[in-house]
Amino acid sequence: MALVALSIVTVLLVTYPFTSVADVTFAEEDANLSSPEIIHKYGYNSEVHNIETQDGYLIELHRIRASPVFGAADSNKLPVLLMHGLMGSSADWILIGPEESLPYLLSDRGHDVWLGNTRGNRYGRNHTHLPPEEREFWDFTFHEIGLYDLPAMVDHVLVQTGQSQLHYIGHSQGTTMFFVLNSLRPEYNRKFRLMHALAPAVFLSHLQNPLLRFLAQHETSIMHFIHTFGIFEVKPFPEDLNRLAKTLCPDFYSRALCLDAMHIMTGNKYQHMAQLGFPMLLRHVPAGCSLKQVAHFGQAVTSGHFRPYDYGTEENRRRYAGSDVPPDYDLTKVTVPVVIFYGLGDQLTHPADVRELAGKLPNLVALNQLPNVTFNHLDFLLAGDAKDALYDSIIGNVEQA
Repeated sequence: MALVALSIVTVLLVTYPFTSVADVTFAEEDANLSSPEIIHKYGYNSEVHNIETQDGYLIELHRIRASPVFGAADSNKLPVLLMHGLMGSSADWILIGPEESLPYLLSDRGHDVWLGNTRGNRYGRNHTHLPPEEREFWDFTFHEIGLYDLPAMVDHVLVQTGQSQLHYIGHSQGTTMFFVLNSLRPEYNRKFRLMHALAPAVFLSHLQNPLLRFLAQHETSIMHFIHTFGIFEVKPFPEDLNRLAKTLCPDFYSRALCLDAMHIMTGNKYQHMAQLGFPMLLRHVPAGCSLKQVAHFGQAVTSGHFRPYDYGTEENRRRYAGSDVPPDYDLTKVTVPVVIFYGLGDQLTHPADVRELAGKLPNLVALNQLPNVTFNHLDFLLAGDAKDALYDSIIGNVEQA
């Protein structure tokens, strides 16, 4: 578990450079606010919707219903649902502020915007009868999230808005769950007008990050070791870690030096990141998830398949109609029009894996490679140039579909 935590800390610390004290102040102010509170702070109408999944998990949907620029959303426009990636939350989409973040930009043009959350993150730690202290609460992967969480959110949005379809934008695991749902329950295809897949995490055999590849290759033994300590979740960073970070890097200048040191140690440098303070990031990322969820992605790395969780031969035979291995998700059943965006600097979703996904989709609208060769996995959410590089195109697609 320490190795996993260290890898997360390392990614965060090397990811977010600072160039002004104002940026740090902005982050400090927002660090202790929830997603709805941050949205409200910048003058947008914020709503919290509580929904229950078919298997009893209670999760929050966060809605932006009105903009200080446009006013109330245009009821004639289809709603837009955005889904975060692994260990993320609705906050992922709004960390770079009201002038740059995709949900605010959509709201400023009159769209009814919904930010989803998945079971296990800070907005999904409740259940009708299972407490989060119990192992059974954490017995899920992206399979259950796609099969239960996503349809519950989609149905709720459509009921609340009176629409029959919505636009969907997913980042990383936000795409994974979409393809799970529409392959297993193809009747849901008709509820999506257009899907934007940002850095889709479906096929992962070309994953380049050496630490994550090592963890994936030793997934079984690592999971067994961690479970012996009664650990079944990746928790949000505790306040003690926030205090430690502030102690080691108390001001703007020392934080910049700390980040430079982490760059030297890891070899990673992110060249597009918006200028945010890491108190904001340590507060909102990671937002929590199941360790089994992480292990499932590890299996995708080593197997090269997009399929349900592999329990081993004996249990697989019981769960999967006598098959020694889980059956692949049938992507030919995903008939929703899909637009894909990917980056050449992405160490998690490699272009070769993205192209494999594209080749299996029956209704691929476009496969877009971002022009800057250094654009990476988190730049889709946090790059200072994301609006020009990506978001303007997404908004244009939404408004033309």
